[in-house]
Parts: sequence; structure tokens; C-alpha cells
Amino acid sequence: MDKYENIKQKWDEIFKNDNLHIPQRKESGNEALDNALSWLTQEASSVIDFGCASGHLLFHCSLYGTKKHIGIDLSPQAVANAREIGEKIPDRQFTFITGGVDALASVESASMDAAILSNIIDNLYPEDAHCVLTQIKRILRPNGRLIVKLNPFMTAEQIDEWGVKVIEGNLLDDGLVLWNNSTKEWDEILCTYFSIDRYLTIYYKEYDQYNRLYQLVNT
Repeated sequence: MDKYENIKQKWDEIFKNDNLHIPQRKESGNEALDNALSWLTQEASSVIDFGCASGHLLFHCSLYGTKKHIGIDLSPQAVANAREIGEKIPDRQFTFITGGVDALASVESASMDAAILSNIIDNLYPEDAHCVLTQIKRILRPNGRLIVKLNPFMTAEQIDEWGVKVIEGNLLDDGLVLWNNSTKEWDEILCTYFSIDRYLTIYYKEYDQYNRLYQLVNT
């Protein structure tokens, strides 16, 4: 069995109940995320989103002016949702692909201006996360921009309190796979592939939770 099969099935069930709507304005409603998307799409015509879910970040990018969009997700239901929405948006090109890490190999080198990895590389096994970063670096044009959004770091006390299963080292099972690196550890990993333009935290009021976000440049 594929090591992500159970996770794919979980996301399929979630996306069956997704609210399919076309964004009417470029702002997502989260100011920090909107600032990151504005930075990402400056002078960008094309964007790839690996782990795109139902494509909502790509649809917001299109409202910032991007023309060509590629979304890849493991969940067939998420991709079906994204395709249904994308077909209703005129004057923009959307390609949505069902697949995992291997699907990135089909994307031409130095073909995209910008990329999104939103709450995905820390929900992969480490070897796959490194593969994704390597592929995104290949796919991005020189000086192309990337945003990486990460789940919050879980302390040892939280792991114990919440009964999260430790697979090995920083690799956890919290219902999904979680590569639970500290921000310093992520700094060191990401700097081996890209230059860090900015690091910030994003607060989601509806979840009372912070995410970590990196703005990166393919130098």
C-alpha cells in the first residue's frame, strides 16, 4: 500500500464537503497571508502549488494577475473540486493534476515564476519533503519566488498532553504525518535550497492557531 493511502482517503472525505466557490476578490481575509500572496505574485505570470487542495490559493493568485497555474494534490476529490471551480474562471489557465511527489517530474525545468507549498512539506516524510524542495527549485525560474507555510511547532509537553504518536525523532503521527521541526531547523533546511527573504507568523483566528511562513527566493 502507498504510504500516503490512508491520508489520501481522509482528505477525500474532507473535500467531499468542500464549499465550491469562486473568489470574488483577491484578498483571502487574512492580512498576513494576503501580503505574502501579493509579494509572491509581483511580476509573476505563472504559479505552481504542490498540495493545492481545492485550488483556493491559486484562484486568489489569479486575482493578483497571474495567468498560468498548475496545482497538484494527492486527493482526487480535491483535484475534481479545483477543476470544477477553475473551469468557471475566464481568461486564466488552470491545470490540476492528481498525484504526489512523482507528479512534479512532469513539470518543465525553469518554467514557473512562483510556487506555493502551504502546509504540505511538514506533512510529508522527510525524504519526500526534500524531494519536493529539490523539484520546486528545478521548476522555478532564477529569482523565482516561493512561499512555504508550516504548521506550528509542537513542544514535547504538547505531544505528551495530546497523546500524539512519535514515529521517530521529529516525525509524528497526529492523524496525519507531521515532520515537527523547530523554526531554527526549518531555517537550516530551507537555506540549503533557497534564500530567505522574510519569515513571519500568521494567526488564524478561526482556529486560534499560528502558522509559520517563509518568503523564499530561488537564487
